[in-house]
Amino acid sequence: MATVNASVSAARAALPQQLVKPNLQGADIQILVSTFTVPVGGTAIGDKISWGLLPFGSRLMPGTKLYFGAGAASSTINLGDPVSQARYLAATAVTAAGSATAEAQFANGALFEVTVAQQGLATDQSELLSTVAGAALQAGQVITLVAQYAGQN
Repeated sequence: MATVNASVSAARAALPQQLVKPNLQGADIQILVSTFTVPVGGTAIGDKISWGLLPFGSRLMPGTKLYFGAGAASSTINLGDPVSQARYLAATAVTAAGSATAEAQFANGALFEVTVAQQGLATDQSELLSTVAGAALQAGQVITLVAQYAGQN
């Protein structure tokens, strides 16, 4: 039976040997924990929640989750960035207490790393954002993002 090499093994076996990005092997796993409490009056459809920024060259890892208390009927949020609003998580109901795992970026074996980190630009991929949809979020609802990412700060 044959042994075939995936990308990291192929880089090591190449002549000359190729370097592998730290976000693929050897990076530190960092965390970003950010909490949003919906203010009195709630939030409107289309409002955005800015969770924080990922460093240039980083990669969001499996296990990243949004946790939420019970909210208003029909409320949904996603998780993405200014370039792709649902890069990490498609619109997800936040009507009942629970959690949602942000792993859309791994669909079909795909990978994604932050290649543009310049806050305020339409091409910025570093700012983690959620967009309110379906219905306004309920005042007092607490939503927390616990993000794990590979990269160097």
